Amino acid sequence: VVDLYEEINSKPLEEWVKFLGKGGLLFVPSDRKKEFVEEIISYLKEKGIKAVSYEDLNESTLRDFEEGNIDLLIGIASYRNPLARGLDLPHVVRYALFYGVPKIVISLKFEQNISHLLWALTSLRSLVAKKLPHKLKELDQWLGILKRYEYLSEKVERLKKIDTLREEVGKFLSSKEIMELIQTCEEITLRKTEEGYQMVVSDATGYLQASGRTSRMFAGGISKGLSLVLVDDQRAFKHLIKKVRWFNEDIEFTKINGVELENILKEIDRDREKIRRFLKGEEIPESKEILKPVLIVVESPNKAKTIANFFGKAIRRRIGEHELIETSAEDRYLMITASLGHILDLNKEEGFYGVYITQKPVPVYEVIEGKNKIVQSIRRMAMEAQEILIATDPDTEGEKIGWDIAELLRAYNPNISRMEFHEVTKKAILKAIRERRDFNLNLVKAQVVRRVADRWVGFEFSKLLQYTLGKQWLSAGRVQTPVLGWIIEREKEHRKKIYKVIAYIDEIGKLKVDWTFDDKKEAEEFYKGISEIKVELLEEKEEIKNPPPPFSTDTMLKSASDIYRWSLPKTMEFAQALFELGYITYHRTDSIRISDYGINIAREYIKEEFGEEYFHPRTWGEGGAHEGIRPTKNIEPEELKALVLSGQIEDLKKEHLMLYKLIFNRFMASQTRPVKLRIYKLKIEALGKIAEIEIPVQILQRGWDLFLPIEIYMPKIGTIDVSQKKKFISGPKAYPYTHGELVKEMKERGIGRPSTYATIVEKLIERGYVIENKGFLLPTGLGKKVYYYLKSKEEVHEFLKEEFTKKLEELMDRVEEGKEDYVEILNNLYRNII
Repeated sequence: VVDLYEEINSKPLEEWVKFLGKGGLLFVPSDRKKEFVEEIISYLKEKGIKAVSYEDLNESTLRDFEEGNIDLLIGIASYRNPLARGLDLPHVVRYALFYGVPKIVISLKFEQNISHLLWALTSLRSLVAKKLPHKLKELDQWLGILKRYEYLSEKVERLKKIDTLREEVGKFLSSKEIMELIQTCEEITLRKTEEGYQMVVSDATGYLQASGRTSRMFAGGISKGLSLVLVDDQRAFKHLIKKVRWFNEDIEFTKINGVELENILKEIDRDREKIRRFLKGEEIPESKEILKPVLIVVESPNKAKTIANFFGKAIRRRIGEHELIETSAEDRYLMITASLGHILDLNKEEGFYGVYITQKPVPVYEVIEGKNKIVQSIRRMAMEAQEILIATDPDTEGEKIGWDIAELLRAYNPNISRMEFHEVTKKAILKAIRERRDFNLNLVKAQVVRRVADRWVGFEFSKLLQYTLGKQWLSAGRVQTPVLGWIIEREKEHRKKIYKVIAYIDEIGKLKVDWTFDDKKEAEEFYKGISEIKVELLEEKEEIKNPPPPFSTDTMLKSASDIYRWSLPKTMEFAQALFELGYITYHRTDSIRISDYGINIAREYIKEEFGEEYFHPRTWGEGGAHEGIRPTKNIEPEELKALVLSGQIEDLKKEHLMLYKLIFNRFMASQTRPVKLRIYKLKIEALGKIAEIEIPVQILQRGWDLFLPIEIYMPKIGTIDVSQKKKFISGPKAYPYTHGELVKEMKERGIGRPSTYATIVEKLIERGYVIENKGFLLPTGLGKKVYYYLKSKEEVHEFLKEEFTKKLEELMDRVEEGKEDYVEILNNLYRNII
């Protein structure tokens, strides 16, 4: 659909209809009611244009419309209107003309419609979150209750409880502070009537439903359609532009003088003529015109569902015991299914733990238990398709899973390619289909090295553990064992005590200085002796501070751990869902680079919210396919939460929204201008002990702190009495690792990768080597016993040291880059183990 707009007063309505021609659907805004439809029909009749109301549709009028005896059908721009949702005449309907922006009008005093109250609160929520945060809790409660009652019958709607709720929401909406808030908003119109004030917002769902009537699927693909909005309310139109992009990021409204309208209408007419000939059987589409069936294999059902939803209503069917989702995109008929993760794994019996050792190691893979029926079903699907696209995750593990699937299908359909995308958006999916590629064998080989190394080291030394300690479920691993060692060493430090004296040098007890002692007596004497502190301003300066980069996997995991105390597996689970549902880019990445498309998302948001001067684009790296973790759409966290609370978006929980907020704010901060700060450099002296600190005392120019707040301090200068502002505490020399600190350690020491950080910790907990207590990771007695036993065996310990793992990780990176022979690496590893 070509989406166009023009001012409503640019020319009379009949001129637009006469220019656009027959086969049109005219939609009037829902606030104009049925009577206005009749007025339009009478007016157009006077101008020689025959139009019929949606209320008069029957077999006879539809036949006349089909034969060109009726020029125009007129309906209400609402998803409930039969003209917007039930009409399917792809050979007749050419364009949709909106005589005014599709709207929802809510009475701020007497509104009865529960759906309208939901729309009102949803539209206001983001604004309330920014300007009236104290009202947010109450607003969210109303949204939750209204959502539950939205589809109840009229009889139930009259219940006293619902009437009371309507009254509460009505008072809120008509309150002075909300009325003033609405007047400041550029996307909501406040309209005064005899009955009181009305709030006007766009009806994005109504627009999409109605304009979608002009473009339908047929044997030769998708027919071209045209939508023209005659704008009568600039605020409602701005609201519409923003909201439709939540559902389809490809929609761009263009002013009508910015396109070759006559050429577009010619294309539309060519498609209608082609469809008519197909329907009459006068023309059989050429093979290049028939939709090409393409099987797309992803890893998860969530991702399959998200992709299918981009292209309209999907058809679901089962082949064997496996689901297939079908839809159309451009010139292809997409058949989408999920492999449910890995299909093959190393055999456990053949050769040396699943690898035949000859001059060249030969890994023996077999179908994982329980996956045979999936393989059989996907093979049957493959025989229905002309082409197969493997769309597993864009990393080494995804490449190997995809390669396995391709090998299992090749005998049934050899036309197989790799499809790679880093965000689940319509634009990215279509680009990946057009730019399909061959498999990257270097990535496959690197994953083979990782799996074989894990198997050999794990199985060989796990056997030793099980035999010696008499527990058949014990295991050792080349990555988990050194990490277990770090956790044990940190716990040793935790058992050691230190003593601190803390003093506060500002009025509100926010800025503190502390002195650390190993000796308790020395600390106590210092505490008793300190009554005043001398604070001297050594230097006052201005400093430009740049934002942190967007998240990579390790920094996302650390932030979620630090702020929410989440475990690594929990954070990765929520990130996986956000990726598969199309809200963030791929979450297993070392990259912080941002694409031009990502920068444009930030540009739109920052410019609209704060002004052009706050936008400061940064790529954070050069080239490459991988990006940092960022939102895929211009939806701020509070708006996303409103859509979830109102039921317009499903499948997201509170934790998903919390993680999305972290990712959104970090990304937007990375694209915002630097902050200018006033910095104090202070010399602090107490009982002969001297310390120097630098602290920010004022923000001189705001920038990325709009997303990531900076703590500002107000220290006292001079001699400060701290006799009532000091304390003595004892505590551990070091705290046990949190999940976040551990992933930072792994990143810095070169152990693990974005795809393995979470699973390493998960395995340690599953095996009972580590427990989690209040967000901290502590070794168990069993964990210590296993680690110290392995450490005592010199021939074993060499393979479980972090130096070995770090070197192997580097070699695997070189295999990925095509700089190292994977066969040689495996041969060397085998010789060393044996």
